[in-house]
Amino acid sequence: MNTSHVFVTMGDLKNIACDAWLLPTDHRPRVSREWTHGIPGLETAVAPERAKRFYLNEEPAFFPPDWPLNWPLPVLTAVPIDGITSAEQIIPAITHFIQTAATAVRKRRASATESVKVRMPSNRPVPLLALPLFGTGGGGAGPIRGEILTTLLRVSLDAATQEGVDVVLVLRDQRDFALAQQLRKRDAGTWGRVLAPALRNQAIALAKRARTHQLVPFMGAGVSVSAGAPTWSELISKLAARVGLSEDELAELQKRNVLDQASILRTIFDQRELSLNDAIVDEVTLERYGLAPALLASLPCRQAITLNYDDLFERACLDAGTPTAVIPTGTSGQRDRWLLKLHGSVTHPESIVLTREDYLGFDASRSALSALVKANLITHHLLFVGFGLTDDHFHEIVHDVRRAFPDLSSDKGEIATALTLSRDPLDEYAWKDKLTLLPMSDDLDVPAAARTLEIFLDALLAHAVDSHTYLLADGYKEVLTHEESSVRAKLLQLGDSLSAEERASSGGIRVLAMLENLGAELSDPQSSKTQAKYLR
Repeated sequence: MNTSHVFVTMGDLKNIACDAWLLPTDHRPRVSREWTHGIPGLETAVAPERAKRFYLNEEPAFFPPDWPLNWPLPVLTAVPIDGITSAEQIIPAITHFIQTAATAVRKRRASATESVKVRMPSNRPVPLLALPLFGTGGGGAGPIRGEILTTLLRVSLDAATQEGVDVVLVLRDQRDFALAQQLRKRDAGTWGRVLAPALRNQAIALAKRARTHQLVPFMGAGVSVSAGAPTWSELISKLAARVGLSEDELAELQKRNVLDQASILRTIFDQRELSLNDAIVDEVTLERYGLAPALLASLPCRQAITLNYDDLFERACLDAGTPTAVIPTGTSGQRDRWLLKLHGSVTHPESIVLTREDYLGFDASRSALSALVKANLITHHLLFVGFGLTDDHFHEIVHDVRRAFPDLSSDKGEIATALTLSRDPLDEYAWKDKLTLLPMSDDLDVPAAARTLEIFLDALLAHAVDSHTYLLADGYKEVLTHEESSVRAKLLQLGDSLSAEERASSGGIRVLAMLENLGAELSDPQSSKTQAKYLR
């Protein structure tokens, strides 16, 4: 039996590929526009008789009837009718949400199994429930958000364990996110229940590289699979179905080299005056991103590389508050991070690299892109995620770097790490002295190993976050450790001791900027009035 896990990520709750999500409301029920926007039919999906039982507290959490199976299920959950003044008040609501959602998801998955045409919003082996920092908006719990967060993490894990589901806490505020990761790192069992000690130690080592911006995620197709993206063989099957290939023809096609498969399909599409690239866009475009893109987007990394056509990582970055520039298709405006899409993007169908002819023309048109990858292999540590390690172009890049810099050693962890689903002795032979392979499992249970990979990324992200932006902020004081409380008091005393002239000096401005970075709400670092908010 799987051990339940609570993930934490930055993002937008409505854009996560989950089985069900908590929709906060009051007892009437009324839902704010920020939650219903972009979800057709949600405002009118609540039957009057269900709303009445909800209002009378006969049904603490409920969901719209006949909600489409391929959409994450919104479960309306009310905050306490008189508002929240204690973190303990959220326990019944969170427990009811997880119980109601888990029961509904099991039935929905069973219904989807009977209909092969339905693609569920999440295909994880363990159902995934998503929730926000409940009660800190209209519920009035903002002043105790640290206590709410602590309680939410504990209660979610307890209820998830009872129901056999996973939970992801999706946050919008960097202060909440930083505190959540610190709280989880205090508990040795957060990942110890699932990850072997060796895996957790590897996650911590990679996190150290991420904190210094030396880690560069290199993403393959597996990153998008949990959101419903097709694998290569599934994509080929879907494309073949579009042009009416028989089962026998498809079987023969799949015996060919992967590049030849695509070339044959392009010829068939061209003969029928159809666009192969447009068909690919239709098949790989997804409405929501899964856990892997969300977790990777929340890492403190300044660059990333992908062979994927979809735009899940870009959207996850935007929701995480760190929009990324895209190379080579381009994104206007300045960005603190960039994403190199080696094989093109759904946003520019003409850029897609798929067939043998596309690959042969790659060097002529994209040598500069390959140079970027090689430069990152030399100056940074690449983390390959969701990769089968079979891409010809990828082999060429690694080979060129090894030839130019023979002293680089994978034994010392200098080149790159590849997260694989299972241990494969042949891969270990093939990549010896080129890559450090880190298998998630010793067996071939792919769905279970893919979930372990998500938990590994969750541990990596938590240990990569070294922010303390909550330390001087309102709403978090009660959950600080004794040492943190002492540091907080001394920092506030330091700020209080500065005269107006000292605050206006270059050194004083630096001190005030530091205080602001630790959560002080400063409107003007040079103003003598800036102390008012954080000297409470």
